[in-house]
Amino acid sequence: MLTLNLPGPDAALQHKVETRPKAVANWLDRLPFASPTDTAQQIVMALYGLNRHALGEDDRSALLALYRPVVARAAASLEAQLAESGVPPHAQQRQAGALLRELHIEHGIGYKQVLQALTQRRFGRANPKRMAETVAHLLAALRDLLAAGELTHTPAPAGTWQEMHQLYAYARASNLADTAADDAPSAAVAYCQALLIALADPPHMGHAELAGARLYLDKFAALAMLTTAPVAGHHGFTIRSDVDAPPGHVPLAHTPGTLWLDTDALCRHLHETAVRLRSGEAPRRIGLPAAMESEPAQLLCKRLLRQWSTGAQRAFRRFATPGSTMQMVAGVSAIHRMLEPAPPAAGDEADGGDSLPIRDVEIAHAAPIAVTATHWTVSNDSASGLALSGSPNAPLNLKVGDALGLRADDAAAWSLGVIRWIRMRDARQVELGVERLSPQVQAAWVQPLRGHRKSRPEAALFVPGVAALQQPDRLLLPRHLYQIGMDADVRHPPHQYTLTFGRCVEQTPSFELIEFSIFSDEPT
Repeated sequence: MLTLNLPGPDAALQHKVETRPKAVANWLDRLPFASPTDTAQQIVMALYGLNRHALGEDDRSALLALYRPVVARAAASLEAQLAESGVPPHAQQRQAGALLRELHIEHGIGYKQVLQALTQRRFGRANPKRMAETVAHLLAALRDLLAAGELTHTPAPAGTWQEMHQLYAYARASNLADTAADDAPSAAVAYCQALLIALADPPHMGHAELAGARLYLDKFAALAMLTTAPVAGHHGFTIRSDVDAPPGHVPLAHTPGTLWLDTDALCRHLHETAVRLRSGEAPRRIGLPAAMESEPAQLLCKRLLRQWSTGAQRAFRRFATPGSTMQMVAGVSAIHRMLEPAPPAAGDEADGGDSLPIRDVEIAHAAPIAVTATHWTVSNDSASGLALSGSPNAPLNLKVGDALGLRADDAAAWSLGVIRWIRMRDARQVELGVERLSPQVQAAWVQPLRGHRKSRPEAALFVPGVAALQQPDRLLLPRHLYQIGMDADVRHPPHQYTLTFGRCVEQTPSFELIEFSIFSDEPT
């Protein structure tokens, strides 16, 4: 017996709900799709009323078929608006995220209403194909609801995972799990997609990575198999269906009633895809979705292979740090301004010479923006990183991959870190996972030499090497400045370098950490 979370009917809405298919179709055609938030608000209000209106299963199914493509289009537009969203989000991003979640909630409720009516028929049995399509559409809606939470770093509504486990078990027991709907994957594939995204560890993923993983699974999720027992020698995960929680990487004993998600064939495909991309084959040639580009796709395949084979293991034990706090500044530019509040003046030539052109180019900051550090509580700490939590008053728009300046108090020196994962427990409470990059960081100005000597210097960070780790000095550059082999002038008091960009050690959506070779070093 299915137990689904459903709202009760609302008598006050009876006269306000449009249930004539032709009128609904005409209204949907007139929606202002150029304004995604207005469109989503109108669809949410219409579905809210429809879901609380008494209606026969046939009529409700016919109306949902009209709404379905419009919901998908509106959701895609909202997701595009969230591409640059971080935490805590700006007001417009917060509105878009809330609408995206409400859109999938109401869409799912509609299919819950249909499925409940089909399973509680008093006379006759429902058509198996129709039952399979209803379950598939409902699981797809719940999968998309989970994805909306992952995009906005917010937890799934209570009961969502429990319903997904229950629906798949029902479909499997009814021999409906592998029947695909016209415009939705089968119940088994939709369920596997949700499980695999959860196992990909979304808090560690940026928007582009998460979008790429979903595109990949749209084509290849069927390579993963759900079985009742583990397959010897295969990669996979035990799935508990008795809890309202996603699967995790912690090994679990396989007991009666649990499922086994076999990812062996999927991992083999990921490995082969990464090898072919590395050899220079185009993504389309090897069957990847058109929106996936070569280099990001290669990095994504490596990441997913690691997560879907055994999962990343923590290298260092973490320790609780009761009462500890940390000051934090986010972003390359903000860290630079914190370290060097006033830019060097144009034509500043301390040694009386003009051999290096970076001194002859004005660094235009008419009124440098003041940087204020935010204060965070340290939840736990380790040799490689720490977890922070806080409730910032301002919309900082933090993202996975952002550089961070960190220090324990005003007397301490600034160190360098990077955000590796983000969660939001509620509308204000933010949790961050931070990896330490260097115990020291210094401000620098970088002027690329692109065949001429007139480009404007860019704010960057000098990362001193750590001899104990055999790490050389490195530069942390804003994105899209780096090209391997490029020459650049670097002002890093008390030095003025001319150097060549070397290997890129790490690239995130916010910065590039690179090595370099110096061929001229003069004191400033």
